[in-house]
Amino acid sequence: MRTREEIINIIDNNAKAIVDNISHESIDVYNFLKTQFENTNVTENHLFQFVYRSFYRLDNAGLTTQFKIEYFNLLHEYRQLDNFDFSIILQRLFAITNHQGQNTFQFSFVTKMQNTIRNDRPIYDSEVAEVFSFRRPRQNLAFDDKLNVFLEQLSIIDDTYRALIQYQNLNNIIALFNNKFLNHNLQTIKILDFIFWSAGKVIRQ
Repeated sequence: MRTREEIINIIDNNAKAIVDNISHESIDVYNFLKTQFENTNVTENHLFQFVYRSFYRLDNAGLTTQFKIEYFNLLHEYRQLDNFDFSIILQRLFAITNHQGQNTFQFSFVTKMQNTIRNDRPIYDSEVAEVFSFRRPRQNLAFDDKLNVFLEQLSIIDDTYRALIQYQNLNNIIALFNNKFLNHNLQTIKILDFIFWSAGKVIRQ
């Protein structure tokens, strides 16, 4: 796993490439989803579901229609609850097999669900994990053990983002982001979501 100082150096040294790799469309789509979520019942808003599935690549994961219906039902259900329970949500989704008849552990999609409800919570995906150089938990781990590994990694992401904001470590790239995306209406945590997602892609290149 990379240290905070190593992550800061990577992002500072690639700041322009990272911001250039983020599109205006991505910011606009995120803000559209946020507005639609706040103002509509997403279980009935099929335009929201279509855009959400495309934006987060839900349709590229080999998941069934039944899975996606349950996913949006959970998104609507948990918007009204104070406690976002990863274990219960993941178990309900795990019970629905994919097109290959497999039960899948969709932690990344569940963090995107949480971020939709609470945009001060970070997203976990393969690009962000690349920046931190996280190791994926073994496929044969028990459900609870795998969940604990992912939750620990998500906690590290959250702690890192908040420390970076507190100590203003990434002011340069955040300024580049703000200059490119005027009036974006994003919280700093969400700006870091976009920056780290893009940084993961730049690292892979």
